[in-house]
Amino acid sequence: MGRPHLVICDLDGTLVDSFGDIRRSIITALAAIDVTPTDELLDWVRKGISLELYFEKATGNARSSEPDRLKTFVDTYRDSYFTADFASEAYESVPDTLAFVRKQYPQLRVAVATTKRTDMARVVVDRCGLDEFFDLVQGSDNIRKKPNPDLLQLVAEKLDVPVTGAMMLGDTDKDVLAAKAAGCVSVAVTYGGWTRAEMLTLDPDHLVDDFSELRQLLQ
Repeated sequence: MGRPHLVICDLDGTLVDSFGDIRRSIITALAAIDVTPTDELLDWVRKGISLELYFEKATGNARSSEPDRLKTFVDTYRDSYFTADFASEAYESVPDTLAFVRKQYPQLRVAVATTKRTDMARVVVDRCGLDEFFDLVQGSDNIRKKPNPDLLQLVAEKLDVPVTGAMMLGDTDKDVLAAKAAGCVSVAVTYGGWTRAEMLTLDPDHLVDDFSELRQLLQ
């Protein structure tokens, strides 16, 4: 397969180290629904799951059975995310690599596809100084989340390119499985939420230990 016409990047754990802010906001949201933030629960911060699934793991109840409590959890999380304590930043090699890609391959479309809401994702991308590098920042608003391929298909549709043959970079099983389901080249990064050993079990097309390796993948 030749060079892709579209590169799609997950956000948290792939482009930016945001685990500290996610953890802080999760602790605040758990307190709002009277759940103790155990080590086991906080370990899930790095697994890339949705807030709704996190709620179910934290409470042991289906999200549909406690809609008001779920709303409190989700709203508190989002309200507490962008505070004076916000500390997310791009991984060291990300800005230079993206700048290289945009200059070297001007026809290549580059996008973000994340479980976050689009409005929150855009703020994170902007605050981390990455907004100039992307043709599209797309969150999972009213759409089935990864590992379902809908998000990747939506990105390709909005950019008017085929999703098949696109390249998807991500740090969890959700990203690799979504890429496979959408017919994308799957690139698993090992420095984010999932370890190299965990990622290997998913049989991605490529495994990279640093975002800068994207340069070699595009040659």
